[in-house]
Amino acid sequence: MGLDRKTIVAAALRLLDEKGLEGVTTRRLAEVLGVAGPSLYWHVRNKDALFDHMSDAMFGEVLQTDAAVLRAREWDEWLAAGARVIRKAALSHRDGARLLTGRHPTGAQAIAVVPGMVERLERAGFTTTEAHFAFRTLSRFTLGWALDEQAGGGAADSEAGFEFGLAVILDGLRTRLATQAASAVRT
Repeated sequence: MGLDRKTIVAAALRLLDEKGLEGVTTRRLAEVLGVAGPSLYWHVRNKDALFDHMSDAMFGEVLQTDAAVLRAREWDEWLAAGARVIRKAALSHRDGARLLTGRHPTGAQAIAVVPGMVERLERAGFTTTEAHFAFRTLSRFTLGWALDEQAGGGAADSEAGFEFGLAVILDGLRTRLATQAASAVRT
C-alpha cells in the first residue's frame, strides 16, 4: 500500500477513535502504518499540520451527507446549518471537539474557508468586522458545546440546549442587523 496524505489522515482518525487525542502521536501513527517516522513528514509537515488535515477530513465525512444544508439559504439559516455541521463533525470522533479547537483549516472543505463565510455575511449587511465576530462567536459556542458533550457534560436534553443557544445567538444577530438597517434609513 502506498503512503499518501489521505492514508495517513485516515489512520490518524482511527487512532483518534481508539486512543483519544493524546494517543495520536507521529511515532504511534508510523507504527500503525508500518513505516519509519520520517516517512510521514513527506506528506504532513508536523503534528499540527496532521491535525489540520484530520479536521478537514472530519468535515469532509459530515459534508458527504450534509452538503445540501449549506446551499442557497438565507444568511441566518446558512449560519445555523454551518453550526450544526461543525457540531456533527466535532462529535463524529472521540475527542473530535478538542481536535477541531484551534485548528487552521487547509481549505479542503468549503465550510472551513473563512473568507467565503465573511463575504456571505457582508452581503447580508454585516460589516467585515461584525462578520468575523459573528462567525467566531458561533463557532466558539458550537465547539464549546461539543467539548462539554464529549467531556461527559451532555445531558439528555443536550440537542435541545444546543438549539436553544444557537437560536439565541441568531436572534441577537438578526436584531443587530435590523437595528443597523433602521438606523441607516433614518440618517
